[in-house]
Amino acid sequence: MLLNNFYKIQSVSSQSENEIIATIILNPEHEIYKGHFPNNPVVPGVVSVQIINEILSKHLVKKLMTSSAKSIKFPAMINPNVNPQLFVKINYTENEDKSCKVTAQIFFEDIIFLKFSGSFLFSSDADLR
Repeated sequence: MLLNNFYKIQSVSSQSENEIIATIILNPEHEIYKGHFPNNPVVPGVVSVQIINEILSKHLVKKLMTSSAKSIKFPAMINPNVNPQLFVKINYTENEDKSCKVTAQIFFEDIIFLKFSGSFLFSSDADLR
C-alpha cells in the first residue's frame, strides 16, 4: 500500500453516484524516486495505477485487485517536485461478477498525466472495515 507514505489523500468528493474526484499530495522524498530516476524523479506508471486502485478501494471500503487494463495512456510524466498536488478522477461501475469497470484520469489543471480504462476485481477478503 502506497497511501500515507508515497502520497496522502487531501480530499475526496463524490461528483455523482459512480464518480469521485480525489485530491492527493505526493511525497517527493519517497525512496521510489531514488531509482526512478535520480535527479529527475518520475512517478512510475504502475504506481499511478495503484493509486487509482487504492483510492477506489478506500471509497468502496472493499479490497480491489487490478485485473485488466484495456487502455493506459501517459500523455505527460508526473514529476513530484513540479506537480506534488494531483487530482484523480474515477468513474466506476460495480458488476455482479465481483468486478468493477473503471475509467480514470490523473491530472492537474489542464495537464493530463494518465488515462486509464480497465477492471478491478473484489478480493475474496473484500471488506476493509
